Amino acid sequence: MADLCEQGSERAQQMLDDALTEQRIKAARSPIDHLFCESCDRPIPLKRRELLPGVETCVDCQSIMEQQGVIRGR
Repeated sequence: MADLCEQGSERAQQMLDDALTEQRIKAARSPIDHLFCESCDRPIPLKRRELLPGVETCVDCQSIMEQQGVIRGR
């Protein structure tokens, strides 16, 4: 049972890593600096924009999209 949980956890982490890599590749191709979240129109903090060039969403909206399994650009 623990092995199944561990495999599920590893798969979830891999999916998050893949999504982040995809977002970084997309950002590198199109380094538009979004000042406001595409989903809620709240300002995206400077630190987040510096760490993830081209990021389009705030942390809250990104978390919601990840929980719902929504990955932008697919």
